[in-house]
Amino acid sequence: MLLEELLRCQIHEWYPAFRRHSIPTVTIPLPAAFLRYLAGQAAYPDPDADADADEEPLPFLLPAITSGRQPFAPVHAHHPDPDSLLSSELFFGSSTDDVYDPDADHPHRPEFPELEAAIDAAIAELGGAALPKLNWSAPKDATFMSADGTTRCTCFAEVAMLLRASDCVAHDLAAARQSCEDFVRPEGARRNARKVSAGAEEGARPNANETGGSSDIGEDGGKTNAVDCDAEDAQEEASNGDTWVDDGFQYYLALRKWYPGLRPESEFRCFVRERKLVAVSQRDASAYYPSLPGWISEVQPKIEVFFEEVIEPQFGSNSYTFDVYVTTHGRVKLIDFNPWGGYTLPLLFTWEELKEEGRDHELEFRVVMQQGAVRPGLMTAVPYDMLDWGEGSGWDVFLKKADEELNRQMNSLDGD
Repeated sequence: MLLEELLRCQIHEWYPAFRRHSIPTVTIPLPAAFLRYLAGQAAYPDPDADADADEEPLPFLLPAITSGRQPFAPVHAHHPDPDSLLSSELFFGSSTDDVYDPDADHPHRPEFPELEAAIDAAIAELGGAALPKLNWSAPKDATFMSADGTTRCTCFAEVAMLLRASDCVAHDLAAARQSCEDFVRPEGARRNARKVSAGAEEGARPNANETGGSSDIGEDGGKTNAVDCDAEDAQEEASNGDTWVDDGFQYYLALRKWYPGLRPESEFRCFVRERKLVAVSQRDASAYYPSLPGWISEVQPKIEVFFEEVIEPQFGSNSYTFDVYVTTHGRVKLIDFNPWGGYTLPLLFTWEELKEEGRDHELEFRVVMQQGAVRPGLMTAVPYDMLDWGEGSGWDVFLKKADEELNRQMNSLDGD
């Protein structure tokens, strides 16, 4: 994979040209301090400290909320429109005074007031809920952290939590460009000595927000699935101590309008080799959908026309993949671009199959044809720590701390 092919798949690069055929999206340049936070480092380091000294990774801390809102809205809250969401007493008022925050006085807890305001405003503009992603990847591997098990975010705190917990985001920061065969580290770039699960590239570029126009997706809309990152590979890279490099590369946060009630069987991954559409796969390769095999004959020609009229004339790479969502009305919406090979999942194919000579003569369309024919192991659902209950494991430490907190509260009651 070449660096220019990877960079072409960044959402802020392709979205302006395909905005009319995609999902409303707002992109926000990320400041260096927030990237350091995602890397597990001090967001605002002491300038007098030894930059090459090894330090222990910081604990998992959510940023301080400077807007006066509660970090997370109650699950039962219902607000029909963004204006009521922003003005509601749910987020403003004295209710936050009663919320216990054990990390309130932590010396390394950062705050990002300008970024917080920009993200909250963008989410409100997109209808009150959005899916976050970086240049290439969404934090799909961190959904175990969210209240509803999805990447749906309604506020800055939820966005920060998912990004900070994601190994796919860590891969974007620390290894995406470095994995390209022609990547050359810029002269004078400084390697951060701390070993962390993610990295951040420092730098600044003038604000380049891209706001999607009015949605023309319809009732079934489109879906903002992540640019692929093999979560298991990303997790392995994190454990190997990948570091981030301060080389001036700019990262962006893309917030994509959230559409509830979408049908996962309506999304497909399309493989383009030497500017020819050679294969299409069911995007959710983890399930069998009885209606899908009979729908292929209707969907395939629509995807082929969409590729010939929309994608191929405008996208610059010769080989790549793109994801689409087909609505019940037969409209095709562009979801994402991924580079050919690398960390992009081939789903119901293998890369060896897709690279075979002669495959470009006829398009092959694959879906799961029967129950039990699912290809497993394509996504990491939860961290290993959540399954390990041994001495010294994450659960063991958590339960001991919970006991200590319970004893502290009981002793406090006895004292009163």
